[in-house]
Amino acid sequence: MKDYYKILEVSENATEADIKKSFKRLAKKHHPDINKGNKASEEKFKELSEAYEVLCNPSERRKYDAQRMVHGNYNFNGFSQDGPFGDFFKRTSTGKAPDFADILDSIFDGFGSKSGSGDSYFEHFENLFGSSSKRRSSSQNGYNLKIPIETAILGGIVEVTGLESIPIKIKVPANSANGRIIHVGDKKIILSVESSDPFKVVGNNIELTICINIAQAVLGSKVRLKAPNKENIILTVPPGTSFGDVLKVKGMGLSGGDLLVKTDIQIPKNLSDSEKAEFESFAKKMNWRF
Repeated sequence: MKDYYKILEVSENATEADIKKSFKRLAKKHHPDINKGNKASEEKFKELSEAYEVLCNPSERRKYDAQRMVHGNYNFNGFSQDGPFGDFFKRTSTGKAPDFADILDSIFDGFGSKSGSGDSYFEHFENLFGSSSKRRSSSQNGYNLKIPIETAILGGIVEVTGLESIPIKIKVPANSANGRIIHVGDKKIILSVESSDPFKVVGNNIELTICINIAQAVLGSKVRLKAPNKENIILTVPPGTSFGDVLKVKGMGLSGGDLLVKTDIQIPKNLSDSEKAEFESFAKKMNWRF
């Protein structure tokens, strides 16, 4: 099992800011664009990006830490489309050799030297990893408008500032997809649906992590949830559910997407001596090693 903390040279108690700072430093050092032809640097760069994706994602980090504590095998499903190097790994997964200059140019939205500005890609790491308020809200293709999940699903009126220095009220249609384009006069507004705890937006899917107890995992259960559209729904947890399993609720995400419910299993703590003895007896009957 990879030690992502060691890879990023941070402690287990590192904050998100600490992780981002260390990643920027190491990514600059091992970047393929300044280590051309160095396969080891390319692999190290991928490893750093994988570690960053996991440790800067609260739900993935919790799952990783839990598996790490019991020396388990952590299954990382690859880079999300909204991750810092999502485009790079999406392209390389096809088996085609990457053109790092093109990849970085797409990541930094034309900030690189290929755009003719003469700037270094590395000068714009802050634009990628800095606070969201510093990221560009507009480009030659349109203006990015961040909206909450509830507004994307149910629709609503959003007030936008910064367009010709006057507020504009925009009607967001119900069931809007992530990336939907709304035209306001000659301006193009691109909707960007923001994650809101406990929900995480991934494309048009919405992810949610729930905690169930051992009995629910082993025997199955019915769990009441509040969906992103504020509806109360009953989720069926099948018998034999494992840690990290994903239960799909079709059509409960954004337009055309689903609600993906990940399971976390609560382990009982502070058992009494009699409870420990009962559990130990049951474990022996099941031939479980401990």
